[in-house]
Amino acid sequence: MHSLFFSVAALVVLAAPQPDNADCANAGGRYRAAVQAVAEAWKSYGKCVAESNEKNECAAEMQALDDAHDNFLDALDDAKDCK
Repeated sequence: MHSLFFSVAALVVLAAPQPDNADCANAGGRYRAAVQAVAEAWKSYGKCVAESNEKNECAAEMQALDDAHDNFLDALDDAKDCK
């Protein structure tokens, strides 16, 4: 019974997808670029809000910030898979 368990466990480990080495080599750069993009989008959104004159005209900047955040989360996932 134990040998069956260990055989199945070994198959699960071997079948788990391994990240591509080239992807891992670039993961740090993608992470740093994503951090920079979030910072820039945050700055742009903040400037728009500060200069909005009580109008709601910052949807494009908010969307850019949301997109940058999504890319940041993707970069985190990529980097995590490489550790």
